[in-house]
Amino acid sequence: MSKLQSSERMRRLGKVIAGLVATCLMGGIVNAQEVRDEVPTAIKVFVHPDKLTAKDKLTDGESGKAIEIKSETTLIWVDLMPDARFGHPTEYVLISSEGTRVVKGSWRPILNGKPLFRDGAQN
Repeated sequence: MSKLQSSERMRRLGKVIAGLVATCLMGGIVNAQEVRDEVPTAIKVFVHPDKLTAKDKLTDGESGKAIEIKSETTLIWVDLMPDARFGHPTEYVLISSEGTRVVKGSWRPILNGKPLFRDGAQN
């Protein structure tokens, strides 16, 4: 399999995983919104195109908590209130050979000092 085919396959797999994550999180979205007495409007799910490694530094926001990456990991970030322009509930879904972890956050992910998924764009 060529590198291009492998990359396309990973992209498709990421889209499938993102859809499954969004479906699974729908119950949590309502709860997050109910806290603010708002009607949920949408969520956005982003899949980072490259695997993260233990050398990468991932944080929840610029001054947020560090999220440990122990091994090769796929990053999916779920923005539970994409229209909000302030800190709000988000989730980091980290998939590795060790299993799947969901880390609650409140900001956009920062990877190695650079913001990801700015203005709703896949990076």
